Amino acid sequence: MSANPYQSLVSLLSNVLEAYTTAFFVFDFRTRQLKLVASQSLSKYVRETVSLPLEQSGILSQVHKIGQTIHLDKLQEASLTLPTTVPFYREGESHLKAIYAMPVGDGAGVLYVDTKYGWGFNDKQQKWIQEIASVLLQILQRQDGLAQQQNCAGILEFWYKIDEIILTGHSVIESCKRFVTECTQLLDSEYGFIALKEFEQPHYHLLAGTRNVPPSLLEQRFVTKQGLAGWVFQNDKVMFIPKLNPQTSEHFLFTPAEGLPHHGTLWGIPVPMSMGHTLALIVLSRTPHEPDPENQRATTCALHSFALHLDRFSLKEECDQLGTYDLATGILNGLAFAAKMEELLAISMQNSTPLALALMQFEPWHTLHTTTSPKQILQFQRELASSLSLLAPSDAYLAQISENRLGFLFPRLSFQEANPILTHLMDRGKQILGSSFKGMRVRAYLGLVGYPQDGTRIEQLWPLAYRRLYSGLHVKGG
Repeated sequence: MSANPYQSLVSLLSNVLEAYTTAFFVFDFRTRQLKLVASQSLSKYVRETVSLPLEQSGILSQVHKIGQTIHLDKLQEASLTLPTTVPFYREGESHLKAIYAMPVGDGAGVLYVDTKYGWGFNDKQQKWIQEIASVLLQILQRQDGLAQQQNCAGILEFWYKIDEIILTGHSVIESCKRFVTECTQLLDSEYGFIALKEFEQPHYHLLAGTRNVPPSLLEQRFVTKQGLAGWVFQNDKVMFIPKLNPQTSEHFLFTPAEGLPHHGTLWGIPVPMSMGHTLALIVLSRTPHEPDPENQRATTCALHSFALHLDRFSLKEECDQLGTYDLATGILNGLAFAAKMEELLAISMQNSTPLALALMQFEPWHTLHTTTSPKQILQFQRELASSLSLLAPSDAYLAQISENRLGFLFPRLSFQEANPILTHLMDRGKQILGSSFKGMRVRAYLGLVGYPQDGTRIEQLWPLAYRRLYSGLHVKGG
């Protein structure tokens, strides 16, 4: 089939009838325009591409609305304002003798024919026009079916990509980048943004945008009281503006100086998330256009699925955090600390760098339980962990092994380099607890080992650290 499946039939009809102009118009339901898809004309006024608003299309509008054929014969030029009746002639055409216009399908299109050779179209000629209109309708329906099939295939491919984004396990930012890119392409737009507003916050921020988004926008927080995107969050409603007005001061997305086009089509969709947060997809095109309804529905459904994915990701992150950090102090728990030790030891072996492991214990902790409440003991733990975390090197790892026992990991530090740091930390710990234990003399004990001098395997380093810790407790009467 040729690139234009209608042209050969229109040309054939025009030649058989010796018509002056033969034109086939298809009605676009989204824009409510009659669009010229095939024509053959001797007129210099008929352009190759014509789009007529339905209400301004003269005789074509009448045929489309009433669904009946109009046959004007024995036309008198003086009694007919032709540019109004046949507006695609633009400046008008003279000496037309007959016009025949008939509907194609149920509002699908209009077939128009005129002539300068006779005062009308006889029955045989009218039958030819009607037969051609019938074939044009069949082709039009087939073209619509192919277009729908291609669109469905595009939506299916879109869903495959969305599923891949959700299931592959990318980071949040990378997932957002890929998601907004796919949505923007499906909607045939140029700019796309994923924005997040946290619960009861007066501002929101962008998680990601398409590649053409100015990087400065991704580094800012925007208040919900200004901008069109802010309106979406503030009202929690879908916003669709077919044509932004650059003359309107309120027609900007985020800030007046954002550097984005303000004359295309804007679409904003909010979706709720857990914890009261709101996620929004903002899509902007440079030129006004209305996306295909099926593509809009697919995008909306995909956004809901993606919001659930982000919720799941957040919950997983929270669960991981609960499994990694001690609930009382907020530092690593014992299991996470042991896993981190294995990870850092493998890195040290690979890079030939030292590693220091230390266990620090404060006494007499058991006596503390006989003099104070559990709530105060938790407060002592938090204060101790917080203070020692601030004093330790920035790349060190601190863990709560038990109530009064802390673990330390010092990447790239040897036994000798870590020892003075730990001495300082012990002194600080005794000072903090000494002011809380009221009359008790606080003692601190240390078990320190270093890789590689004390061992090269986990099975060697962990037991040795505990032996040295317990040796100090025994010697000092702990």
